[in-house]
Amino acid sequence: MFFQSKEGPIYYEVFGPSDAPAVVFTHGGGLNGEMFSKQVDALRKNYRVVTWDVQGHGRSAPLKESLDVPYMAQCLVGIMDEAGIDTAVLVGQSLGVYINQHAAISYPDRIKALVSIGGLPVDKPMSRVELAVFRALLAVSKLLPAKVIFTRAAGEKTTTPEAKQFFLNSMNRMGKTQFLRMLAGQLNACDIKVDTPPRQPLLITHGEHEMPKSLIKGNREWHASVPGSRYHEVPGAGHNANQDRPDVFNQVLLDFLSEVA
Repeated sequence: MFFQSKEGPIYYEVFGPSDAPAVVFTHGGGLNGEMFSKQVDALRKNYRVVTWDVQGHGRSAPLKESLDVPYMAQCLVGIMDEAGIDTAVLVGQSLGVYINQHAAISYPDRIKALVSIGGLPVDKPMSRVELAVFRALLAVSKLLPAKVIFTRAAGEKTTTPEAKQFFLNSMNRMGKTQFLRMLAGQLNACDIKVDTPPRQPLLITHGEHEMPKSLIKGNREWHASVPGSRYHEVPGAGHNANQDRPDVFNQVLLDFLSEVA
């Protein structure tokens, strides 16, 4: 199915009983909604599950300029409307965590809880050093061949052959131009001032072998700053923890959903 946004069609899929509690999954940069296939299989019997492709990814409309993270949050809620979903738990990976938090802030009555996979809080700005590294990454990426960028990213972000291959296939499908526009949008999102963070129940997860390593420290600090939040490090997993260790991640997710959905 397609949601008709002002930027073009946004692809999404819906699974599970129409009257069940809803869970919406938002993928990371360079990937697509298919990265949650193991989560869909685990949830679709008892939950209304939605996956979607952020603009510039998968089967959605290409980016004409930098990705607009707050607008993608609007599209997420628009997809919920179209699917007949009043409230949902949002699960995001990396870039998807930023999009989901903006949705939770802008539409607090629609979002019941948040689950982060390798993400960071939107209300904690990056340090000057982190911003400099991000800008350098964008500059260098413009100069390097797509094969070099994508192969290195797949190797750094995943720990299993299946997840690596999915990452590489998704990035190749996206292409370098769309990748650069997505990356520029992520950098722009870091400059968005957020005074009040989301107030919904929160589950923070990340892989044992997160890249960059600073994400582990950032996730622990995030957990410490949010009273009542849940935290879980997924053993043996990288940045795409839900794909590297779906067995562990799914159980952690199901336990959390049993309390908040």
